[in-house]
Amino acid sequence: MKKVLITIGAFAAVIISTVLVLLVFVETHQPKPPKAIKEKISIDIPVSTINLPITYRVEQLADYLNRKITGTFLEKYVFLNSGKEEIYLSLTKQEKITVSSTGEELICTLPLVVDGTVINSSLGEALSKLFKPVQTGIVITLATPIALDSNWNLSTRFEIRGYRWLSEPILQIGPFKIHIKEHLDKEIQEKSNYLTHLLDQQINEEVSLQPTVWGVWKDLQKPILINKSPPEVWLRFVCDDIQGKIELDTETITCFTRLKAKPLIITDTTTAVKTVPLPKFTLLPETKKVPISSLYIYAYSSFAEINDQLNSFFRGKTYSAKGHTVAIKNIHAYASVNGLTIAVQTDGVLKSKLFVSGQPVFDTSSQKLEIQDFDFSADSKNVFMQAGEELLHNQIKDAIASRLHLNLDSLINRVPELVHNAIAKGKAGKTISLTLNGLTIKSCDIQLGAEKIHLVAHVLTEADIHLKRIKTGKRIDITD
Repeated sequence: MKKVLITIGAFAAVIISTVLVLLVFVETHQPKPPKAIKEKISIDIPVSTINLPITYRVEQLADYLNRKITGTFLEKYVFLNSGKEEIYLSLTKQEKITVSSTGEELICTLPLVVDGTVINSSLGEALSKLFKPVQTGIVITLATPIALDSNWNLSTRFEIRGYRWLSEPILQIGPFKIHIKEHLDKEIQEKSNYLTHLLDQQINEEVSLQPTVWGVWKDLQKPILINKSPPEVWLRFVCDDIQGKIELDTETITCFTRLKAKPLIITDTTTAVKTVPLPKFTLLPETKKVPISSLYIYAYSSFAEINDQLNSFFRGKTYSAKGHTVAIKNIHAYASVNGLTIAVQTDGVLKSKLFVSGQPVFDTSSQKLEIQDFDFSADSKNVFMQAGEELLHNQIKDAIASRLHLNLDSLINRVPELVHNAIAKGKAGKTISLTLNGLTIKSCDIQLGAEKIHLVAHVLTEADIHLKRIKTGKRIDITD
């Protein structure tokens, strides 16, 4: 019995001494924290290039002209045979104007109804009334190249390329015929300058890209809130330059617009720089149009916010392996010389502060943020191993990485929203339709400062605007 007690006592002494040694080891071999970064960093965001084709369908220009131009093209008293016959002539638009494109010019056809009535004749008033009125039609063909003037208005230079009579205009009484085509040709030629000037003027005054371009230019410069929690932070683009090149194809008129803007981070919108006015239109020199826009968007997360989120989730959680249990007492994330470091304060037998570090990077293939080489420091691992709890190593590391991954991912997930707000804010409506296609994040520059994780995402997207309609304004009659 005595030997048994001695044996039990010796075994207990070994156990107690082992635990004491372990506790002394843990206490005296606390891992050293990676050196914290103390400097605040200044973020420089590259200039964004927005390539924004603005498209207007050729058939819509025809709709505009048909709503705008109505009534009489020519209304005049014409004297024939040295003034012996007086005829009242009118050329009236009753059918639709058509507009087509060759890819180089717009072709406009103007169909007119021709009416002619004899008012006075050398044959006398009674016989004058017996003349059968002229009723025929003429189709006038006009053509023009297109351009934009300095005010972003569509500029045309219409010319009459020809016209054809549906039937020859003839005044007839019995067997007597008076051919008036020659006289009408002369009147139309004299009227041509007035007609082409009128078309050029009306289109130039009202068919304009200026409201659309100005809307994008102005809205892009409005502050976009990127952090709602105090202190609030905004992203604002300072527009620097804009150029365009207008081109035709068989169905559309397209202005390939290129806009340059410098993103700025601001903390006070009341002192923000005033909106830069829209510059005059200048010609885009490149012959090749690039449809893809290249934008740089800034976002950040403060370590205070990250630590609040991590502690709300992990504080008090326990992890067990092979009979060993450790509890998370506190977590603190910070920027260190090793990258993003998480200090994990534990409770239980393994009462220590452990440090796990890694580099946050953006994986372009998955379009996700990852923490690369995320692992405990060597001395932190040794504490796990000495405590016999090395299996807890991966449990705790993976749990933290998954929560941190989600937190950083939320910033990337906001990029499409920021891009859409920057380009399309307030743009959906009756007159235009703006779309963003194939938005991808090409790269994401992640920088760690003393207080924040900063992200500058390089975003590629294909944006375009389709003009739905142009306001007609007051209708006009083509008359003398």
